[in-house]
Amino acid sequence: MSVHFRLITLITVIFASMNLFAQLQVEVKDGAVAEYNMAVSPMHVLDGADAAHAAEISSAIEKVLDITGYFKILDKKSFLEKPEVAFKAVNFKSWLDVGANGLIKGTIKGKDDVELELAFFDVAKGKALVQKKYSSKANMAKKSAYRFAAEVIKLLTGEEMNFMFSKIAFVEKTGEKYSLVVTNFDGSGRKELYSTSKTILSPEWSADGQKIFFTSHEKNHAGLYSYDLKSSQIKTVSAYEGLNASASAYPDNKTIALCLSKDGNSEIYSLDTTTNELKRLTVNAEIDTAPSVSPDGKDIVFVSGRSGNPQIYKMSLTDLNKVERLTEQGNYNQDPEYSPDGTKVAFSGRDEKYQFDLFIIDLASRQISRITQNQGKNEFPTFSPDSKVIGFSSNRSGKSKLFLSNVSGTKQIAVYSCEGEVLMPSWSPAENN
Repeated sequence: MSVHFRLITLITVIFASMNLFAQLQVEVKDGAVAEYNMAVSPMHVLDGADAAHAAEISSAIEKVLDITGYFKILDKKSFLEKPEVAFKAVNFKSWLDVGANGLIKGTIKGKDDVELELAFFDVAKGKALVQKKYSSKANMAKKSAYRFAAEVIKLLTGEEMNFMFSKIAFVEKTGEKYSLVVTNFDGSGRKELYSTSKTILSPEWSADGQKIFFTSHEKNHAGLYSYDLKSSQIKTVSAYEGLNASASAYPDNKTIALCLSKDGNSEIYSLDTTTNELKRLTVNAEIDTAPSVSPDGKDIVFVSGRSGNPQIYKMSLTDLNKVERLTEQGNYNQDPEYSPDGTKVAFSGRDEKYQFDLFIIDLASRQISRITQNQGKNEFPTFSPDSKVIGFSSNRSGKSKLFLSNVSGTKQIAVYSCEGEVLMPSWSPAENN
């Protein structure tokens, strides 16, 4: 294909896209996103459907749209039109009057076998742009709503998001009890996998999402274990003398990076979990810890005290002598994590007020953006599988809770809390949707 032909094709595609999205795109003004006003009407409940289930589905759509930071979800109390109004009979003026740019309406039928019909309307144009029907068991209807929300997001922003088809693992600490817990991305569906009076640290998913690695002092030293989500079996992964911690999965689904102190101070190793072959990656008189493997398996980022204070470094896994420091500001930076798209690294750093906040490094430009500020202690950032959302632990309202933030930091919401503390979240790979 000639350069000239490629250029003409590109121009054609660009203008086609501009024409499609001209009235819909979320606006950016002075570098800030101007939120798109979205009305999500309560579901119209038909033929024996459960009203509480209908409300849950409506709420699920709102949560997905809200966390992106692109949408302002309008208050239902302001709505002038009743949910039972048919799609073809929508009074668009009544929605313009409450400030809606877009409208989502839906109907739900059935209790055990559910039929959903969902539609997204451009209010100014007065027409439906997305209209879908879904049939599923009741417990899968929420996923149908997520698929619909993802399609609306793609239409309005051009971005593909799948964070809603994933789970988050974390540690609950309540009194003297530690629990390894998994929830859906929004904090729903809590499942306790393992609990003990011994410390649990640093849960991390395997590349295929079928196992969770974690460190526990169950045998009176910090051993590394794996929990199999299918069999519920716990296996010892590494039990060297001293510290065995901070697993990070390679994309081959068999190798992990981890921290061991068997030879003295903490160093980073790779471990083939099928053959138990161990390879030392760092050699330094100071502590090296908290590795995060890049999505392509070619690099790691990690924390090292080699410059005097904990800082974030990047190292090539094909040339272990190729090491570069990523953070120059701050005297205590920790918890680095690669984004699944490989373009960013999130970390927590201690600021001038001795509080930990979240930051993101753009690996192409090396620019660092701040995600949290003056909001208590914020730690343990973890990226969603689409790299669009960050989960983290924050004590801004008292005890540490699980929070989500879009990557610009403009939208932050608490999604899960317990009687104790929520610590060290880890986001799973995306599930099949």
